[in-house]
Parts: sequence; C-alpha cells; structure tokens
Amino acid sequence: MSDKITTSPPIRFAGFTDAWEQRRLVDNVEEVLDYRGKSPTKFGMEWGNEGYLVLSALNVKDGYIDKSVEAKYGDQELFEIWMGEHRLEKGDVLFTTEAPLGNVAQVPDDEGYILNQRAVAFKADSSKTSNNFLAQLLRSPLVQESLNANASGGTAKGIGMKEFAKLTAYVSTQVEEQNKIGAFFSNLDYLITLQQRKLELMKETKKSLLQKMFPKDEADVPEIRFAGFTDAWEQRKFGEEFKKVNERNDGSFGKEHWISVAKMYFQDPEKVQSNNIDTRTYVMRQGDIAFEGHPNAEFKFGRFVANDIGEGVVSELFPIYRHKREYDNNYWKHAIQIERIMSPIFSKSITSSGNSSNKLDEKHFLRQSIFVPTIEEQLKIGGLFKHLDNLITLHQRELNSLKNLKKSLLQQMFINKGDYTNE
Repeated sequence: MSDKITTSPPIRFAGFTDAWEQRRLVDNVEEVLDYRGKSPTKFGMEWGNEGYLVLSALNVKDGYIDKSVEAKYGDQELFEIWMGEHRLEKGDVLFTTEAPLGNVAQVPDDEGYILNQRAVAFKADSSKTSNNFLAQLLRSPLVQESLNANASGGTAKGIGMKEFAKLTAYVSTQVEEQNKIGAFFSNLDYLITLQQRKLELMKETKKSLLQKMFPKDEADVPEIRFAGFTDAWEQRKFGEEFKKVNERNDGSFGKEHWISVAKMYFQDPEKVQSNNIDTRTYVMRQGDIAFEGHPNAEFKFGRFVANDIGEGVVSELFPIYRHKREYDNNYWKHAIQIERIMSPIFSKSITSSGNSSNKLDEKHFLRQSIFVPTIEEQLKIGGLFKHLDNLITLHQRELNSLKNLKKSLLQQMFINKGDYTNE
C-alpha cells in the first residue's frame, strides 16, 4: 500500500482530461520584483500624501488593494529612483511575505505603484501560465498550507524567497485550461470586489449620517433632519432618561440566556463557564443599556451598548441602566455609540481605570446632559438607521456567501493535500 496523490482536481471544465503535473511555484514566474529593505530615507526623501500609491503588506488584502489603510505615496522622483526600469503592470501578482503571510492580489491598473515592505510581485511566464491562474494557484489550499508549514517566526510568520523557491504545486499542463480557471476566478473576484464596495459604501453612508443627524459641539439641532421637524432638541440629564437597575436573576434565566455585552448576542450555552449564573448576574431587559468599559482605538473610555436582542442576563461587572421615558431603541442604540457625544460625558464620569476596563461613576454619569429629540423624531431617525443596518447585514451576508463559494471552488478546482487515494 502506498499513498498516491490524484493528478487532477475534482471539478474541471469540459474537454480537459490530461493529468496535472507537479512544478515549483517559481517555475511559473518570469520575473520577481522584490524591493524589501528599501526606505525613502535611504534616498534622502520622505513619503508624501499624493503621487504613486505604496503597496505593502498593509494594503495588499486577499483579493484586492485597500487604498484606505495607512496609505502612503511617493512623488515622481521617488517613484523613478525606487522602481527603476521594473514597473508594476496591470495583472501582476502581488504576494505578502509576512504579517500577514500569503495574501494575494493583482495590480488593478497601469497607473504606477511603489512596491514596499513585506510584499513582492510576480510576473507570470506566459508560455507556462497566466497571471490570473498564478494568483489563484497561490490562494489554493495546498499552497497556503505549504506556506504556513515552511514559514518561520513567531506570531508574525514569514517566508523568504529562498524557502519560497522550494515550494511546489500541481498545475495543469494545458495553458488553455489554466486560462479558463484563471478567468473564472477573476470574474468571481470581481463580483466579490463589487460586493465589498457596496458594503463599504453602505457603512460610509451610515457613518456620514451619524455625523449629520445628531447635534455637534453643544448645538441643539442636527445638520440634517426629516421634513416637518424644526424644534430644538431638549437638553436633558441622563438621570431624567435613565435609572440604574440591579435586577438579580431569580433563576428564570439560564445559560442559554447569557448575553455577550460587547457584541450584544446570546452566547453559546456550552461556552458559558459561570457557576453562579443565578446569583452573580443581572437581568437585562429589551432596551436596557449596559456600560462596557474596555477602551480601544474607537472608544477611548469604553461605551454603552443597547439590548436589541431580547431579555437575558449579564455579568454583574456591567452596570445596567433602564429608560424612564418613552423611547425608541433604534435611536438610542446609535446615540449612545457616538464617540463625539459620549466622550465628554464619560470624561466627567469615569472614576477609575484598571488594567483593561474603566469604571463608570453612577452619580456623575446621571448628572451629565445630552440633547434629545421628541419621540416622533426618535422614531424617524431610529427607523432610518435600522433600515441601514439591515442593508449592511444583507450586503455582509452576500459577501460572505461569495467568499465561501470561492473557498469551496478553490478546494475543488485545484489539487489539494486531501486528494489522496490508497493503492
């Protein structure tokens, strides 16, 4: 008995039956562009805010270029010195060698880019393969597993070109079949990119409206309002809107009702480790808000989270506040998440800070003020943001569905480690 890898993938285009062959990955490459180790300071220059976009492991994502992540640019002089005669062209395959390892994207156009840290570019040997196929081959499970198996380093694993040159994969001997596979996945990537843009656009729309539909800088009206609303928003103390509640669980709620406050969902009962769920938890009703005091880049003091999932229990570590007036939960869940509104309030109400979590002083907090619209306007604003959240969720699901489809097809249209037969 011996293990023999199958020589063709489970799914193929009609008309192709020849066995695939094992090749070194670099045998498919005509040229490698590798500018790691360079920096503008070595040329007596600096990065700028316009010019040629710098491509590095920061913005080479899996399947696309993210131009919003710490974007750096080089001017014409730096571009000429840095890239020399070797330029990135549309379709060239970008590959991240470290932090993260193995992200693959293709150069989207011929506008010119500067290749920087922890990323290299491959120009495919057109007599053996195409850029589109090479990009998908590098994303295939077998190659990704080989990359991780041969990587070095701790948490930030990486691979050098010497080790990369030893890696092999199974490749169709027919360039026509490669072209069909490459074009198929290129079209799928295009659909994924479109869906990603739709999702980002919807998130940006929501972000912009959050800026404009709530008052700024002690103003008593927002920049944008629904027709028919002209009255100033009322300044109220939080103590007029909320009261602190300490409703102990009397046994009515079990582990299946344990709420994860940070992301507001019911946690898997099997992962709830508390042995004192009846005595060390508070009941959180629909519409209640809880303070989650873990600061991060977005919320420097911590944040409030509104319960929009139903009744449950939370750890006694999270203080809970309940509405005293008529309210719209969709309005309040967004109002209490806006950093520019809540940060000044928290700055006067945070009394102590532990290693990772801040504490909120109840008396100080309830004395702070916020501008509040009428219930009718709350309902309008809350309804709009609920609709936007639903659209964002829908776009996210569609994006996940396309990514899962691609992942499945990469498993079945390339030869992988799992494709063994015993003889």
